[in-house]
Amino acid sequence: MKLVSLGIKELDETLGGGIPHPSLISVEGEHGSGKTVFTQQIVYSMLRDGMRVCVVTGETTVKEYLGMMRSIKLDATSHFLSGRLTIYPLHVKGGRWSGFLSSLFLRVVWGFLELQRRRFDCVAIDSLSVISMDTPRHEFLTFITRIKNIVSDGKTVVITFHPGSLPEENVMRLKAASDVYFILKNSSFAGMPVKALEIVKLWGTGGRKGSVILEVHPTMGLRVMPLGGVKL
Repeated sequence: MKLVSLGIKELDETLGGGIPHPSLISVEGEHGSGKTVFTQQIVYSMLRDGMRVCVVTGETTVKEYLGMMRSIKLDATSHFLSGRLTIYPLHVKGGRWSGFLSSLFLRVVWGFLELQRRRFDCVAIDSLSVISMDTPRHEFLTFITRIKNIVSDGKTVVITFHPGSLPEENVMRLKAASDVYFILKNSSFAGMPVKALEIVKLWGTGGRKGSVILEVHPTMGLRVMPLGGVKL
């Protein structure tokens, strides 16, 4: 195992040096709390460290995903063109999702990742909420087991999800299986909207549990703000 720096000094210090690799990282957060932005920071850090990264997104197109990264000063275009970053958008023709399709896509995702795992070092699934709607419990447990097998093969897997999209039992299973578990919440600082990152579980880094306040700055990208004065 090694630590991959996120390139944000205060955050790396809190994490004990960075994100552990390989590991299963879960990012829970409500709508607009910054799950995708934070995940993109991890993706970019892995790319900067020389790794190959695969992104499975159910919320954006390839062009939109790369555009979002550029907007927060994480331009990954060169990595995408060189093939070190691959992005797979999940879309349903006509936009009609169903429980059947969600379960099917969940099986397709872990099956695809198992077949392609020699081609990447890190994979980000953003978000699990889209592909786990009405998924039977046994299928979700199978998904976790398959993902853990991929991690044990030396890969890092980052999963984001909305807390209201999964049954509490599935959330607890995911939390137990995760090596790192973050919760993101919308907060305010001096009247400005910010993101509160709670470190719930952190294995293998020597870091500490606690909260970090993040801001998406238009010229600096993601940065850490002082904790004092924040209203959750």
